[in-house]
Amino acid sequence: MIHYKFSCSNPSSQFLEIELSLDCKANEHIFLQLPAWRAGRYQLANYAQNIRRFRIKDAQEENVLFEKASKDRWEFQTTESGKVTVCYEYWAGKMDAGSAWADEEQIYVNLINCCFEVSGRSEEEIEVFLDLPKFPEQVSTLLPNGASRWKARDFQMLADSTILAAKSITHWKYQIESTLFHIWIHGEVHFDQQLILNRFKSFSRKLIADFGEFPELEYHFIFQLLPYAHYHGVEHRRGTIITFGPAESLIDPNQMEELLGISCHELYHGWNVCRIRPQELLPYDFSKETYTRTGLILEGITTYMGDLYLLKSGVYDLPTYLKHLEKIIARESSNFGWKNYNILESSYDLWLDGYVPGIPDRKVSIYTRGALLALGIDILLIKNGSSLSEVMKLLWEKFGKPFIGYHWEDFESLIFGSFSDPTEIQRYFSDFVYGYQDLFPQLKSLLGEIGLELNEKNGEDRLLHNWGIRTNKEGQITQIHPDSKAYSSLMRNDRILGYSEHDTPSLNLKIDRLGRELQIEIPFETGKFFPEFKLEIAEKTALRETWGK
Repeated sequence: MIHYKFSCSNPSSQFLEIELSLDCKANEHIFLQLPAWRAGRYQLANYAQNIRRFRIKDAQEENVLFEKASKDRWEFQTTESGKVTVCYEYWAGKMDAGSAWADEEQIYVNLINCCFEVSGRSEEEIEVFLDLPKFPEQVSTLLPNGASRWKARDFQMLADSTILAAKSITHWKYQIESTLFHIWIHGEVHFDQQLILNRFKSFSRKLIADFGEFPELEYHFIFQLLPYAHYHGVEHRRGTIITFGPAESLIDPNQMEELLGISCHELYHGWNVCRIRPQELLPYDFSKETYTRTGLILEGITTYMGDLYLLKSGVYDLPTYLKHLEKIIARESSNFGWKNYNILESSYDLWLDGYVPGIPDRKVSIYTRGALLALGIDILLIKNGSSLSEVMKLLWEKFGKPFIGYHWEDFESLIFGSFSDPTEIQRYFSDFVYGYQDLFPQLKSLLGEIGLELNEKNGEDRLLHNWGIRTNKEGQITQIHPDSKAYSSLMRNDRILGYSEHDTPSLNLKIDRLGRELQIEIPFETGKFFPEFKLEIAEKTALRETWGK
């Protein structure tokens, strides 16, 4: 068995002291690989930059020579058989749902950040001991193994787990069928316990009913409710970590809806991604980039289903659901990356620049574009007597439950196989999944099938809506519509000093461009740019009733 020990003698320093102990044979060559990324975030994180004071000692407390084979890979060779202890410090100074944090109130660690995979011994059981007497309240998505002790069946489970040790943690729980759900809260609670439990029970019960079962016997919602604005969630097989703030804002029903949304999203990941996983991610190879084109399935469908199941379970009513769908539509409507990269290509490029804006209109978001694509697929399936929920259940039964991994073609086959005549769905995939077509006209038509109208109007910002120029409050240009005439004359980061559009049909601007003052005239423009989208409930249809139940 491999052993980890965590301690923190000075929480104010934010450095964790970690010991990795393992039994080695004489003259054994050992490689230690620190993960370079984590599940749910397909981007190199280079956790090795947070390690210092790396040392190795043998059973006699003598130093063992080692070398770094790469930026996050260490190697050494033993001389005699016996226990070897690897000692190092890890900086726990980043508070989000996928990182690590230490202070006088808590020690919080995503183990993938700081635990080594011992090459060739990835299948060994691993025990984690918390030597943290100042933080008696302890919870983990690992398996309990005694007081302050936890275990993982193998490295994949260890890397998929989190530990929270604190002076005080709020703990609630509820049961749905055979699964015990825990809610752990670090931070101030500004909402009613029973109301939250009822809502969590509702969406958990509906998800389990539609999938037929839950993959685990226990599941842990671990919340970091923070005193400042924050919003982040990370999925794990046996739980989720959600950071949210400000904590006191949860008095506001609108903010509570956001918390419910991310909670249902992460629970959906309990099936999709944690178990229903593409073959290229099974098992995870955390040492390097692992490319997949399945972002539509991984995050697009999860984003869509996370909100939809709040509607299906009765936690959201239809106007509330549409309010949140409008936010997704608004984010997607201002991105023209679909002209250049489809969602499959954008999935690959998560490893390049997937979580930052990047250059203008280069790629699509697998979250927002993926959610709207999933909505369209769902409506087309429902028109033909099936649904996306049924397809995802088939993915669970065929690939998730046996944990064998799927190919993109398996997903596509299940979708197309749900149609007696697949012509329409194949054209949809050709145009919007593989292709570079504008999704919005098709989306308007499909929403009409379920009795919803997607209307657009221009707001009061004439520069934005009449000329296609988006500015911030300092007058700096942040985006120019690629179909506008302004696109040929203005540049991002130009600062508008003044403008006139009343004397002539053209737009006359005075701008500052890197210290140069310029006068620019934009010819008369007839287009309407960056419309504001509003969803309206029209006459109820049979399809809408099927879609929302």
